[in-house]
Amino acid sequence: MSITYAIFEAEFKSSIRRNVESVKKRFAATMLMVLLGMIFSFACIRLVKFVIDNPELFPEGSNEGYGTIIVIFFALFTLRSAGKTYRQIIKSKTMDMHLVQPVLSRQIMSGMLLSIVVPSLLLSASLLLVFVIGNYVTNTNIFLSHDFLVLLLLFSILSPICGFMFSVIGSLHPFSRKLKFLATLSPILIILMFVANESHKEPNLAIGISSVSLLALTIYCYNMDNIFVEAMESHKVNSSSHMNPFRVLKFRWLKPILGVRASSICSKEVTSSIRERDVLSSAFSTLSIAVILVFWWYNVGMPTEPVGDLPPKLYYPGMLAISMYMGALLQCTMLGSAILGVEGKRMWIMKSNPVESLLVMKGKAMALLMMAIPGLLAIWLPICILAQFPLKVTLFFGECLAILLFCNTGLGIWSGSAFANFDESDRGNPDILVQFMLMGTSALLSSIFLVLPATVMLWDHNWGLLAGIIFAVVAYGILVAGIRSGASAYRSIFIDSYGS
Repeated sequence: MSITYAIFEAEFKSSIRRNVESVKKRFAATMLMVLLGMIFSFACIRLVKFVIDNPELFPEGSNEGYGTIIVIFFALFTLRSAGKTYRQIIKSKTMDMHLVQPVLSRQIMSGMLLSIVVPSLLLSASLLLVFVIGNYVTNTNIFLSHDFLVLLLLFSILSPICGFMFSVIGSLHPFSRKLKFLATLSPILIILMFVANESHKEPNLAIGISSVSLLALTIYCYNMDNIFVEAMESHKVNSSSHMNPFRVLKFRWLKPILGVRASSICSKEVTSSIRERDVLSSAFSTLSIAVILVFWWYNVGMPTEPVGDLPPKLYYPGMLAISMYMGALLQCTMLGSAILGVEGKRMWIMKSNPVESLLVMKGKAMALLMMAIPGLLAIWLPICILAQFPLKVTLFFGECLAILLFCNTGLGIWSGSAFANFDESDRGNPDILVQFMLMGTSALLSSIFLVLPATVMLWDHNWGLLAGIIFAVVAYGILVAGIRSGASAYRSIFIDSYGS
C-alpha cells in the first residue's frame, strides 16, 4: 500500500508543480480567465434557474430533471479520464521506469489509477463550490437535494474508473482480444448512463445500482493488473509500426492548390493524427454535439413562447451557432494548439528538411480543416433540415461555418507555434492556462465575426448573405495571418524550447 501511495504522491505532486509553475508564468492572465470563468458559470446558473421556473416554455421536456446534468457530467468526465489515462499512462515513458522496478504491477496500476481518480474528485468538488458561490451571488436559491449530492459523488468516482479501464482495454491488440473485454464492460457503461439519465425519477434505485456498479468495477479493476501490463506492451509494439492503412488520404487534388510538399504534409498530418486518441476524442465530441442537437429537437421541440428576450424562431439558430462554435473550438483551436508540440523529437527531422516554414504551417492548417469539416457539417445540416430553416438562412449558416473554420484554424495554428509544449507527459497540449486563454480568445473572436453579419441577416436576408461572404473573406485573412505568424514562431523554435 505504501508503494501505491508513493506512486500516486509522485504523480500528484508533479501535476501540482506543473500547474503552479504555469500560474507563476501567467498570473495576470490566470486571474482574468478565472474571473471570466466565474462570470460564465454565474450566467449558466441563471439559465438553469430560468428553465426551472418556466417549464411551460418547454412542454416536451417537462419530465427532465437533474438526471440530465448527471449523465452529461458522467459522459464528459469519462471522456476526460480516458484521454488523461492515454496521455499520462499508456503513452508515457515514465511507465517503463515503474515497470522495471521490483514492484507488483497491481501496485503500479493502483497508484496510477489514484492519480486519475483523486484529481477528478477535486475537480468535481471545485465545480460544486463554484455552483454554491454562484447560487449565493446570483440569489437563484436552487436547492441541491441530498440524493443529487450522493449521486454526484458516486459518478465522480465511477467516471474516472470507467475512463481508466476503457483506455487501458482500448490499447489491447489484436482487435478480437480488445473486443472481448469491451463487450464485458460496455453493458455496465450503458446501464450507468441510463441510470444517470433517469436518476431524478428513482434516486434511491439509482444510488443502489451505482453503488453496486462501483463495487463491481473496483473488483474488476483490482484483478486486471495483467491486462494493464499487456496493454502497455501491446501499445509499444503496435505504435511502432510505420504501415499506413489510410492510403486514400493522399489529397492529390490539393497539389495544384498548395503544391506537392504542402499537400504531402497535409496528408502526413491527417494520417498520423487519426491514430491519436486525443484527435479521435475531439472528433467524437464534435459528433456528439451534433447528435445531442438532433436529440434535443426530437425531445424538446420548438418552444411555444419567447425564451427570455429570444423569440421562438431564433431558439434553434442560436443553439446551432453555439454548437458550431464548440465544434470549431475543439477541432481547430484546441487541436491546432498541439500541432507542433505533438511532434516531439520529430521536430528536428522536419526542421532539417529543405521545406520552408510557411509550407509546413500551410500543410498543417489544411490538415486541421480537413479533419474539422466532417464534424461541423454533421452539426450544420441536420438541424437546418429538421427545423426547416429557409434556404437563405441555411446558406448563411454555411457562411458562418466557413467563418468559424477560418478564424479558429488561424488561432490554433498560431498558438500551436507560439505556445508549443514539448513535454511528453502532456502529449503536445499547452498548459491549462494557455488553453483557457485560447478558449476566451476564440469566443471573443468568433462572437465578433458572427454577431455582426447575423445582425444584418435579421434586418434583410440578401444583405445578410453578402455580409456573411465579406466576413468569411476577412476570416480567411485571419487564417493567412495565423499561418504566417505560426511560420515565424516555428523558425524560432530551438532545442531550449523542449520541456523536461
